Amino acid sequence: AANASGAVRFFAGGSTERMRIDTNGNVGIGTSTPTAKLDVTGNINVSGNINAKYQDVAEWVPTPAPLEDGTVVIVDPTAINRVIPSTEAYDTRVAGAVSRQPGLILGDAGDGKAMIATNGRVIIKVDASYGEVHVGDLLVTSPTPGYAMVSQPITVDGRTFHQAGTLLGKALQALPTGKGEILVLLMLQ
Repeated sequence: AANASGAVRFFAGGSTERMRIDTNGNVGIGTSTPTAKLDVTGNINVSGNINAKYQDVAEWVPTPAPLEDGTVVIVDPTAINRVIPSTEAYDTRVAGAVSRQPGLILGDAGDGKAMIATNGRVIIKVDASYGEVHVGDLLVTSPTPGYAMVSQPITVDGRTFHQAGTLLGKALQALPTGKGEILVLLMLQ
């Protein structure tokens, strides 16, 4: 039944509201104050696909200071459950990058938090002054704070490897020189 505010409310088996469509077109299930097109309080089971326009998975992670989109981050060694911009080459504490528009966001938003992408395709800051970046190159943290760079392989007993635990992802765009932002397939390794 519609109430005085114009919202459509649904009841099942009594006087407890189960769902509503508000005047903005937001649908609330388990909430009488939906703040998104679909706002659910409780668990959701999906037997099909969830389609998202953007391609990365991110989560809200505490940070000591605001971070710009695309900033490469590491686990903060001085605090629990916090990230900071990377500052060293080949840092094994690499944790992802700040996402501009994640396809899926986990956790709760809040002051002192940033959306940190851990996998998927995301635009990140890259510094090509340490080497030209080609499509398909592996990327790692760089000495430039918050930037990635191309990974240079090392040779051990005649075999060539990239340093384990330092890989951020693969470049999906080239960056011949200078600093810039490119699309990267994040795959922490």
